[in-house]
Amino acid sequence: MKKSAIAGGCILGLLIIVGACKVSAATNDPLTLAEFDKIKAGSSEKTLLQYASTCQQDGEAEPAHSDEATWTCFGADGSSNAVFFYSEGELFSKAQTGLV
Repeated sequence: MKKSAIAGGCILGLLIIVGACKVSAATNDPLTLAEFDKIKAGSSEKTLLQYASTCQQDGEAEPAHSDEATWTCFGADGSSNAVFFYSEGELFSKAQTGLV
């Protein structure tokens, strides 16, 4: 078997796994637009996690900014999402795409 065929099979397998993870995450307790609207500036990360279990904290903040955190939460279809930005434990900005 050619190396390119093996590499292609590996990449396809990874894409399938990533897609399955997104669908799995979306079916747990997806974030809705109504819930997104309830999460207000100044609220804590704990408040965010009460609304959806599909949230995951993005990469670690740099040491100089260790009081900053970014969370991404997924909607029911697995491709809609919301991003929440925290500083010193309080929400200061948020954005969403495709939540219903």
